[in-house]
Amino acid sequence: MRRPAVKTPAGPDRCAGVGGWPADSSYYSGVTGGRTTSTAAALIAALLTVAPAAPAQAQPRTLFEPSFLLPVDVAWTAALDGSPRHDPAFDGERMYVALGNGDLVAVNLLTGAPAWTVGQPLDHPPAAGGGVVFGAAGHRLGGWRESDGASLWTAAFGSAIAAPPLWNTGWLVVATRDGEIVVLRGGDGGELWRRDLNGRPTVRPAIAGDRLFVSLVDGRVVVLALGDGAVIWERALSGRPQGILPLDALYVGSTDNHLYRLALDDGAIDWAWRTGGDIIGTPTADEERVYFAARDNVLRALDRQSGARRWRRPLEGRPAAGPVRVGSVVLAAGISPTVEIFDAETGQPRGRYLASGELAAMPHVVPAVRPPAPHLVLVTGGGEVVALAAAAGPPRLPPNLFREPFLPRPAAVSLAAFADWFPVRQPEASGEPASAR
Repeated sequence: MRRPAVKTPAGPDRCAGVGGWPADSSYYSGVTGGRTTSTAAALIAALLTVAPAAPAQAQPRTLFEPSFLLPVDVAWTAALDGSPRHDPAFDGERMYVALGNGDLVAVNLLTGAPAWTVGQPLDHPPAAGGGVVFGAAGHRLGGWRESDGASLWTAAFGSAIAAPPLWNTGWLVVATRDGEIVVLRGGDGGELWRRDLNGRPTVRPAIAGDRLFVSLVDGRVVVLALGDGAVIWERALSGRPQGILPLDALYVGSTDNHLYRLALDDGAIDWAWRTGGDIIGTPTADEERVYFAARDNVLRALDRQSGARRWRRPLEGRPAAGPVRVGSVVLAAGISPTVEIFDAETGQPRGRYLASGELAAMPHVVPAVRPPAPHLVLVTGGGEVVALAAAAGPPRLPPNLFREPFLPRPAAVSLAAFADWFPVRQPEASGEPASAR
């Protein structure tokens, strides 16, 4: 039995009760915590540990104030032939972006040079993995070779594709407007199984371990067995659920102004935190806290286990997606040219980046960085791509460098290690391949 952990006053930005307890006075805890990881190496944190931004300077423009440990430089800039229509997809070598003019463009992450272009308008952000780029248009899904853009296969469905495709460890997931979830092999587009959920997804699903997690427009969160599509459980929320972060529990925001923690085994609501606006995008997390943004223009950090608030910070603009956690900092961006950077532990501002125009997508952290590859990639709505890398030269050391104890802190558990707890196995080589063009 789950018991109320903390009493909080009624009103906005409070943890709301569920499961029979007063909705304005209590919240729930009880799911054992686990280690989590970040998608970026700890080195990236040093790149973004920046001082507050200086006044605008004459050209050439400085993107970031240098950090006291490891300054950053512009590795390269590139201009796309049009404005991005959707968020890009990335692999270890290239960025893939659908433009408003109907082109799908690949950009080399090491140099910023265009790798290839195909004339293919897309209705949703692409996905990439396993040597293939995936894109949806109408009721058709296509696969293009990552290295040269050659068409590999296409698959057609009975209704239009409703959400961005998802690729994870060989599994390719497609959601259609008539409520079907279809799972394919990413390599050749062969269908493995399909399940009618009688509800339309609008956001990209998520995969962890042997489970597939789907948010539906009717308010349900549905968990399916990845191997055969069997329904494990479903939970109805009072609003429309957004992107799901599956860890030791599920963290999902909703248009009912709440962030929920759902038990992994049965979907029971452990706690729900009420804000002053709809939750935007997918939360992010570290070993202690979960971070999320809402349409009340506030970035929040909650204790993952209890739901207690650790800090909150007002944002300069309206967020357009969930935050990005990079080592010891959290990045927030939205409908403005500014990327705001906050300390993950305290929420204190650590700096900001002012782009040449509104960002078309959240900053992308390049994992497994190998010099001279960039660490961070940003794309503006005007089609400018900026890549940041570690700067050359000695670091700047401030007088307060040794405020911490001289003994080093223990290494933090990274989000990448958590994936080992629930590894995703490759799909079986069965089913019919999709037709080749």
